[in-house]
Amino acid sequence: MKVACFSVAAMDYFPEQDAFFAGGNSLNQAVRFQRLGWESAFVGAIGTDTAGDRIEMLLDHWGVDVSRMYRVRGRTASNEIVNDKDGERFGVDGAWDNGVYDDFVLSEQDWLHISTFEIWSTHANGRNYREALRRKPSSILLAVDFLHFDTYELLIDGKDAIDIAYFGGTSDQLEDLIRLSKDFKGIIVLTLGAKGSVAIYHGETFLQEALPSQQVLDTTGCGDAFQSGFTAEYFLTKDIKASLLRGAESGRAAAGHFGGVPWHEDMICGE
Repeated sequence: MKVACFSVAAMDYFPEQDAFFAGGNSLNQAVRFQRLGWESAFVGAIGTDTAGDRIEMLLDHWGVDVSRMYRVRGRTASNEIVNDKDGERFGVDGAWDNGVYDDFVLSEQDWLHISTFEIWSTHANGRNYREALRRKPSSILLAVDFLHFDTYELLIDGKDAIDIAYFGGTSDQLEDLIRLSKDFKGIIVLTLGAKGSVAIYHGETFLQEALPSQQVLDTTGCGDAFQSGFTAEYFLTKDIKASLLRGAESGRAAAGHFGGVPWHEDMICGE
């Protein structure tokens, strides 16, 4: 089974650790799906800098298909992240740099390459979102990360194409999402961090409590891990409750290390 994850990969700097870790929701999910036993592909652009070298090494280590990953002259996307005492991650204001990712769009050959995959996983704020809505065949499950959006125009635009829509937010959004779900083809999932998660399907809600964790080092990538777990389970079983549990288990595991995905020591570097 194959999943295409497009299109952002980034290098995150953690000043408190004086270390760099790979991130970006498409990279995170490509690695997570691969570790769940899927054949995953990362489709996107990284720079010709040291960050790009490390990201390529990481993806190669985990066996992710990088045949449609492009090394473009310039900087890899980057961010700076700090953690509070509970491990909750926060992006530093003004630190995000799109780098070469900013201009990347999938080519005709890229779309052809992923046209036989079972799952497409992408994010609503990317340049390829609307094209994915237009091109998605009925045979492919489309999962879209709406990040922390609290407005819903992009969700409404994809209501007939998206199979799973993910939001990371607050319970204040629940009423709006329940209303929108009644005219939405697929499932809407709202993740609430330590308060668990809610899946909504045609107005019906399914609840999952957060699972206890002995140690939370860093919540970076927990949402992406949740999404890959939920999406993979739902594709196989169509069981919403089982998918919520699998997502919660995957998210909990991601909190036990710094960065969006596991790194080996020789990949971690402070500068």
